[in-house]
Amino acid sequence: MVSRRLAGAFAKVLDYPHAPLAEAARACETLAATESGEAGALVARFRAFAEERTVGELQEAYTRAFDLDSLSDLEPTCYPYVGHHLFDENHKRSAFLVGLNERFRAHGFSAGSELPDHVVVLLRFVAACEDGGLSAELVDDALVPGLERMSKGAGEGRTGRELYRGLLRALYLALVAGRPEHATEEAA
Repeated sequence: MVSRRLAGAFAKVLDYPHAPLAEAARACETLAATESGEAGALVARFRAFAEERTVGELQEAYTRAFDLDSLSDLEPTCYPYVGHHLFDENHKRSAFLVGLNERFRAHGFSAGSELPDHVVVLLRFVAACEDGGLSAELVDDALVPGLERMSKGAGEGRTGRELYRGLLRALYLALVAGRPEHATEEAA
């Protein structure tokens, strides 16, 4: 079962920055490291970056990572919408969005002005949801496979864009840590 505190910590550092992130990144680093040493190291790299940047520089890095279309096959834009990575842009994603909204409403949660499949919205829901079964389902069936696609090849670079993608990789690693299928992948 995913830690609600871990989900909340990642939601804070993966959200569009409105304030300095070093403290939030430090807390996230501590929680991530308890799940996976590699995840903790990726968050530590982001924390070091965040400590040296103004809010404006963090906002620019976030926008480059998640909002601007790079128009490059070598470094494609990483849209922060899990449904986009699971279903592309078709009727299955639409059904996924409707289903998420229904589940959110049933638990008194609102995605606000953001689409319900935004990774930060899903993390906030998992952090707030007291239904462990539903949280586990969203993590297993949406977040983990979506993050796997979103973070493929991430974690090696030093630019803000690459470090934000490294956070996605760290989240993925923290979520799959200790799972038997993950241990098999690591051994291969």
